[in-house]
Amino acid sequence: MRIKGDILFKETGTGLDGGMDDRATDLADGGGGLHVQVRPMASGDEAALRELLAVVAAELGSALGARMLRRPWFLLLLACGFAFLAASSHSLLLPLLVLALLLAVGRPALAHVWALYAHQDMSLGLGAPGATDFRFWVAEDTDGSVVGMVGLSGFGKSGDGELELRSLAVGQEHRGHGVGRALCQAVLAFACGYPGCQVVVLDTHMLHSSAQRLFSSLGFHPGPACLQPTLSGFLADLPVTRYHYALTGSNTEEHSPRDEE
Repeated sequence: MRIKGDILFKETGTGLDGGMDDRATDLADGGGGLHVQVRPMASGDEAALRELLAVVAAELGSALGARMLRRPWFLLLLACGFAFLAASSHSLLLPLLVLALLLAVGRPALAHVWALYAHQDMSLGLGAPGATDFRFWVAEDTDGSVVGMVGLSGFGKSGDGELELRSLAVGQEHRGHGVGRALCQAVLAFACGYPGCQVVVLDTHMLHSSAQRLFSSLGFHPGPACLQPTLSGFLADLPVTRYHYALTGSNTEEHSPRDEE
């Protein structure tokens, strides 16, 4: 498995049990002088990974908060509140000031709540005692700083032949250099050697458009989008798409000149 173009990717070996050996994946960007190494997560990586996830979750929370402010039910709520205040105060100044204050405080508050939710979801299984259902890989630069991560879950399930790619995150300054692609390829290489694994799946939504393009170029195929059957899914109105990568079928990897991840 190799990255095309000016990104160099050296394959890692896998053992009989599907485990990745101690060798790491070397990733070099000939255009920008970027050198990144992809390796399995070590015991001292947890703090750096949580910090990286906090940054990515904050970005996602901000986008989700802004999306929620544009939802019809929220706009209707604002209009009703404005009408009520205008009728009760017999003035337009008071409701305008109140609505401006609500928007000024409400948007960062919504963003913070969504960021906490996203961080909790992406951190699932990270550093949890006895969490044998999860495995993680990290990408680090030449000075040892963690610049990306990805996870794989589903090892505790028996007989379904399915593993789930999750928690893909790349630092802002390292996006667009193929780091996300290398992380995904490390996961797929591991899954190909894992006994009984037939398909790798992942869930994503429209706010992850750059990641969706990456997954498609790697050979993942999207299923139908559906709304999460939760309160958060209803409030944000954010359809989720499940992508599949069949290990037993043919997945064609298309070249993307420069991945957003």
